[in-house]
Amino acid sequence: MTRHLFRRKSALVLGPVFALLLLAAACGGGGDTVIQSGNANSGISVSGSGEVQSDPDIAVISVGVEVREDTVAEARSRAAEAAQDVIDSLRDNGVDERDIRTINFSIQPQFDFRGDGPARIVGYVVTNTIEVTVRDIDTAGELIDDAAQAGGDDVRIQNIRFEIEDPTELIVEARALAVAAARAKAEQLADLNEVTLGKPRSIVESGGNGPVPVFREAAAFADQSTPIQPGTASVRVTVSVTFAID
Repeated sequence: MTRHLFRRKSALVLGPVFALLLLAAACGGGGDTVIQSGNANSGISVSGSGEVQSDPDIAVISVGVEVREDTVAEARSRAAEAAQDVIDSLRDNGVDERDIRTINFSIQPQFDFRGDGPARIVGYVVTNTIEVTVRDIDTAGELIDDAAQAGGDDVRIQNIRFEIEDPTELIVEARALAVAAARAKAEQLADLNEVTLGKPRSIVESGGNGPVPVFREAAAFADQSTPIQPGTASVRVTVSVTFAID
């Protein structure tokens, strides 16, 4: 008789806790919800995300030159001339000096691996790539066309991305949405489990460092201007919050 009573008492104690764990697993959304009950660390841990979209206000273009010649001196000299022509074109289109920066420069030998003997150097490749910040997005297409024409066959335009220069206000808005989402989830879980939601015990934020850039391939055509579509950029913030429960 004593053993029977002990088993029934254990079932009554463990039953609600097990039910809470099952509900947490069902509502967790990939393990982001945790409910603890019956100890000093009782609480509900949830996560919430907020995302805000906005039109980009700057374009960042990677443009450069690539030259192959028999000698280092010839390749470097021709690459320098082509790169300067591209930079001059950017300046003529109103790009400020502070918005032009070199991001890559290299001189590499080219090898011929044909034959049975060791590979031999057959020439050299010089690459010089710059990153350009365009503050008037509407001029990006014309700027790309002029840079391609200035660099000629040596020009290499790799990509263009669109960004929001100062995302501070968007991050604030996304953070508020994330916190509201986390609280709404926690309140629902508290109601379903007939407990009272308390104040947050801890808050951890991830994301929110800046907008997700939108990338586009950029190419220039001799018979038409380059179309540029900036699309939208988004800022996303995620918060993990642990609320006390009573």
